[in-house]
Amino acid sequence: MSYKTFHHFLRVLFILLAMLTAMPMNQAEAANPLQRVGDVLQIAVPVYAFGLAMNEQGHEGMKQFAYTLISSQLTVHILKVTTNQKRPCYKEGDKKNSFPSGHTSAAFLGATFIHKRYGFKKAIIPYGAAILTGISRVQAKKHHVRDVIVGALISGFWTACFVDRKDNLTLAVDE
Repeated sequence: MSYKTFHHFLRVLFILLAMLTAMPMNQAEAANPLQRVGDVLQIAVPVYAFGLAMNEQGHEGMKQFAYTLISSQLTVHILKVTTNQKRPCYKEGDKKNSFPSGHTSAAFLGATFIHKRYGFKKAIIPYGAAILTGISRVQAKKHHVRDVIVGALISGFWTACFVDRKDNLTLAVDE
């Protein structure tokens, strides 16, 4: 990953962190900063991936990203509704929508998209951010480990279905 690509990722992440830090928090969120980091990264990683796709000539990368995003989020939603799994922090009356992790699915969508489309080297940092997102969901007792693993696998599956490798790619941020 070039310095400019890394710098671009950090700028996007900084903007998202600034936006989310400005949002009001409830007491539970204020007590768990790692959960807040996971909330940011589930948005930052796919936004970064989409930003890379936007820097391509043509629209193929953006179309592939959109197909992957729609398919993975629909899969997550359908599974949440049909499986009715309790969260680790479940209290009577709460929704039963633990399985699979949508946060982790979103973060891994960005990482796996970058990996498949642009190569593993460009996906190292996004994979780290996606893993941190999954850890944050388990640590916050929002998900079981299996929920996080399946969320990641869903995005990996849809990425494999829709995303093609972009060879000889020069992104605007690499120039």
